[in-house]
Amino acid sequence: MPDNSSMRHSKSRVLKSFAWSFMERIGVRFVNLLVQIVLARILDADAFGVIAILLVVVNVADSIAMSGLGMALVQGDDITEESFSTAFWLSLGLSGIIYLILFVGAPVMSSFYSMPTLATYMRVLSLVVLFDGINSIQRAYLQKNMDFKRLFVTNTISALTSGVIGVVMAIMGLGVWALIWQTLSQAICVCLVLLFVVPWKPALVFNRSIAGGLFSYGWKICATSILNVFYTGISDLILGRTCSSSDLGMYSQGRKWPNAVITLVTNALQNVLFPAFAELKNDMEAFRHAARKALVAGTFIAVPAVTCFAVVAEPLIAILLTEKWLPATSIFQMLCISNAVLIIQLVNLRAYMALGASGFYLRIQIVKVALGVLVIGGTAYIARDIYAVAFATAALGVFNILVVDTWGAKRMFGYSRAEQLRDVWKIYLVALVAGIIAWVPAFFLDSYVLRLIIQTAIFCGAYLLIARSIRLEGYSDCMRILKDGLHALKRRGERSKL
Repeated sequence: MPDNSSMRHSKSRVLKSFAWSFMERIGVRFVNLLVQIVLARILDADAFGVIAILLVVVNVADSIAMSGLGMALVQGDDITEESFSTAFWLSLGLSGIIYLILFVGAPVMSSFYSMPTLATYMRVLSLVVLFDGINSIQRAYLQKNMDFKRLFVTNTISALTSGVIGVVMAIMGLGVWALIWQTLSQAICVCLVLLFVVPWKPALVFNRSIAGGLFSYGWKICATSILNVFYTGISDLILGRTCSSSDLGMYSQGRKWPNAVITLVTNALQNVLFPAFAELKNDMEAFRHAARKALVAGTFIAVPAVTCFAVVAEPLIAILLTEKWLPATSIFQMLCISNAVLIIQLVNLRAYMALGASGFYLRIQIVKVALGVLVIGGTAYIARDIYAVAFATAALGVFNILVVDTWGAKRMFGYSRAEQLRDVWKIYLVALVAGIIAWVPAFFLDSYVLRLIIQTAIFCGAYLLIARSIRLEGYSDCMRILKDGLHALKRRGERSKL
């Protein structure tokens, strides 16, 4: 049996790390969301349709270039300075090769989509692969040491700088180029800032034995990442071929905002979970305990967030993005519903990786991609309708998370699908009840501003009141995280005055 004080210490460390990571993601995500809102108000749907196609290809290339090396460094036990340097040069070499392939193959993609300018766009945006290949190892160093303060500094500076660049170019009427340079400049800024804030610097060493060990673990993560990107982007690729770029832009915007909301929580959680789980992998009871706490706390935050956004989708889109984007409302709502179960996926997949089960992780991703090709790809090709594809994507997403992603949970770390659902079902019920209550004012209010304010206030009040009254699990942990964060900020303010 594990020592109780050890379990309390592990729980406290995970919760505190989650709090810092969550606060870091709030700042960075707020900046990115603000930038995307401004860009959406300036640019038309065509520009977002083109960038949606480009990003699927670039993200796949990114996954190949990084080859899961960062994850291998975080997960590994005997990682040295030589390991980081070896991974750095390996990642840089792969990035260079991938960029050359994309540069040469860009005209083929341009011809396939009948977009003459697509080749030029691809050749410039693909430079992201080079910079991401570099900073993936730098990020891994900080994540290995759970140093989220430096990640906060890096991501905030990069988001602000690239945001200004993108918005200025959009105002100048540069369309797709504004989105391309906003993405590219962010990757460049991350590299430059990390050079100053990360104490580790790559040495001129390369150990083939270490490279082989890292790659033997990382290639499965790499393949999994490629499959995941392909799974999430298959509808974009097919709709880009079967529908207009304007339709694809509307579809991508409808998906973007629910993903942005849930990413706020999942990025913070996954930054903490992987190194925390990796430390506990030899103590299965503590591991299972940490997984349960992460699932409950994450669900308590994420589920009401996406439920509230589904309720206020119409006024939110009209106010922030302007009424030209209202056709994306139903897509937005469907993806919110799908994302409500994403925390379950995150906890399970991070647990598999921390336990070194990258082969199993790869197999379930293959299953999901096969289902995605059949269901999402088939719907996109046959229906050629963005709303039908959005429904298929949402429905399949829920099925994959609840059935496929939890497939090996009981066998791997003794936390079965049934146990996970039993631990969080009350949170979903409370969020649903609060959502129904908050939906009522939509039938009586015409003003978008009033609807947004009143519905949001009613939802938050109802959710917190019900959660507190029934002592919903997760409420106390989240309140403790909030108090710790506020106390830390207060102490920092007092020190700065001295």
